[in-house]
Amino acid sequence: MYKIVIGLLLFNTVFCLGQEANVNKKDVLMQQIVSPPSQQEIHETLINLRQKDLLPKDIVVHDSIILSNMNKLFILSHTVEGNKHYGAVIVPKHSEKLKLPVIIFATGGDGIHTEFDVSQDFNHKAIQFPNYLGEKLDKEFIVVIPSFRGQQLIIDGKKYQSEGNIGDAFDGATTDALAFLNVVLEIFNTADEHRIAIFGGSRGGTVSLLASARDKRIKKTVVVAAPTDMAALYDLYPQQFKLLFFNYLLNGKISEIQARKRFIASSPIYFTKELSFVQLHHDENDPFVPVSFAGNLIKKMEQDKTKFCSYFYNEGIHGFWDNENYWKRVQEFLGSWIKE
Repeated sequence: MYKIVIGLLLFNTVFCLGQEANVNKKDVLMQQIVSPPSQQEIHETLINLRQKDLLPKDIVVHDSIILSNMNKLFILSHTVEGNKHYGAVIVPKHSEKLKLPVIIFATGGDGIHTEFDVSQDFNHKAIQFPNYLGEKLDKEFIVVIPSFRGQQLIIDGKKYQSEGNIGDAFDGATTDALAFLNVVLEIFNTADEHRIAIFGGSRGGTVSLLASARDKRIKKTVVVAAPTDMAALYDLYPQQFKLLFFNYLLNGKISEIQARKRFIASSPIYFTKELSFVQLHHDENDPFVPVSFAGNLIKKMEQDKTKFCSYFYNEGIHGFWDNENYWKRVQEFLGSWIKE
């Protein structure tokens, strides 16, 4: 019995050491993936991103709903990167008579929440559905609402499942948003391609910045509490980061080179030279995304002479839904197009 116990102890010790070595190997691999990229890597990544095939394909209009403010919501699907993808579009009443500016709404999330209920999310004070931009601007903007890969878009109890890896929550989500924008511009001839804005909070803010860098048609970018640097996000949430955003690498489904490209492509901090006019909002005591993410982005935008304005709050929350000054700033930033 004594020998058996010793044998078990030795086995457990070796087993634990083996586990620890495996964990350390993964940590070293992740540190290599998120190490600072060279300017050449950044340049090549941006070129590759802009060469993606985002042309409208296999467009289907599935449903339409008249909202309480008499605007009309459409559900559409299309194909992007081989995946069937859904999104919603809100078109103001009587929009057929003139060109209207477009705003993309990029949803938040962490790469794990599989559902996006348009009616519930837009009832949140953050977006005041169906008066998303405020009563005046809702009559003047076409609102583009992409779901993201792996998400289920829900409206009025009906469910529309977008295909793809939900963990590809930044770079892949940006591709979905831009591809769906092209669908909207193809289908709705009143959409003005010269007046396109994007709005997002948290993950949606990251997507907004990435989309702005990738597509020069986007002229205004509203960003709330966004992770701007994936290396810093990895330091903050290492286990969640590996599980959600690089599980394909750790499972051997993508290569280290592919993971490296995804990391760079998901970090707006590397593309500040390419950004359109940015309006940035962040809380000094954000409990989830520290204010340093905004501060570091501002330093890079200042270095690159990127046009931006920034506002900081002290409410200790991940957003400013009850803050009248916040809403006034967003509405003035976007509403200037209506005055032109």
